[in-house]
Amino acid sequence: MKTKGRIKPSKPAAFGQMLGCGVFAIIGLTVIIPMIEKEGGPMWIGVLWTFGTAIGAVFGAYNFFSEEGIATEEFSYTSETPKSEPSIESRLRKLDELKSKKLINDHEYESKRSELLNQL
Repeated sequence: MKTKGRIKPSKPAAFGQMLGCGVFAIIGLTVIIPMIEKEGGPMWIGVLWTFGTAIGAVFGAYNFFSEEGIATEEFSYTSETPKSEPSIESRLRKLDELKSKKLINDHEYESKRSELLNQL
């Protein structure tokens, strides 16, 4: 049987991500971008910083507020359920049934019966 599943962050982890990335996005808007603009540096660094942290904050918020969330990992595995062997009691009943229907002789019955009882 093939089973598939998804693993998403816990609520506390999602809240931490939302809060942490939100703080860094605000820092990007209020500190990093103005500083780069003032110093004449490459503006794309500040925009990339702010955009990346804002995406992280949205990702965290979605996982925190929704039941579904965004999976960080997916898995699938195949498990084969082993056939359960019938109990000795049911096997002895089946043996009695075979003998009563004369499908096995007395010698075969006694031989198999003792073999089953030795398994106890």
